[in-house]
Amino acid sequence: MNKSIISFVVVFLSILIFHSCKMDLNKSQGNRTKKFDGSYIISFICDKVCMANSTIDIKNGYIDGNIIQNIKQQSFHVTGYVKNDGKISFKTISTDLKEPVDAVGIIDSNGSIKGNYSVGNRECKFIGFCFTKNKNEKITQYDGSYQLELIRDGNRIASFKARIKDGKFNTILTTINYESYKIDGRISKDGSIILNTMFSNNNKGITVTGYINEDGSIKGIYYTYSGKTGVFSGKKMSDN
Repeated sequence: MNKSIISFVVVFLSILIFHSCKMDLNKSQGNRTKKFDGSYIISFICDKVCMANSTIDIKNGYIDGNIIQNIKQQSFHVTGYVKNDGKISFKTISTDLKEPVDAVGIIDSNGSIKGNYSVGNRECKFIGFCFTKNKNEKITQYDGSYQLELIRDGNRIASFKARIKDGKFNTILTTINYESYKIDGRISKDGSIILNTMFSNNNKGITVTGYINEDGSIKGIYYTYSGKTGVFSGKKMSDN
């Protein structure tokens, strides 16, 4: 086979491979959608311990440029995508951690997100919700003052007040053991709640997930850094 034939074959195969890869890429992109775009608040829980909380932005079906920080204040950069059926996949591409994180899950039509992730040999889970499709949007229907409490094994662990404004709240929680935590929380349009105290008290913390009913009552569960769980409850006291 002379050199001209060899050169032709090489060029032909190169073009064929390029177009094949381009078709695969376009096919993959075609599986992605904008309908799940928005900002999601997510808690990562492993062995009943909340390991990390983060806000993840999805744009044009892609996850990129998001930094997640865990309870040890280690950071990792994640990238991923969401398909048309709501299936989500993301993983770390740069991290302070020795072990990479791989996650897969699903986003439902209400914007709730859940799934599983692996770190080394550990299998864990993540939960959360889309709190806004537009960062400039304000969620005001749940605004007001609330009386909240944490209960474990039938005993009240903490009782505190919070004022929700524009779908957000910040307050101080003090337990019966006089441990104080600064709380940051968010509420979605459908009343889903996530609040956390990740770095407020020497890496000890509490993460709460729950929802607000139409009558202003609140129900949920909480996870502590030490792996304990309990009930989160409360009610709306006033509209201001």
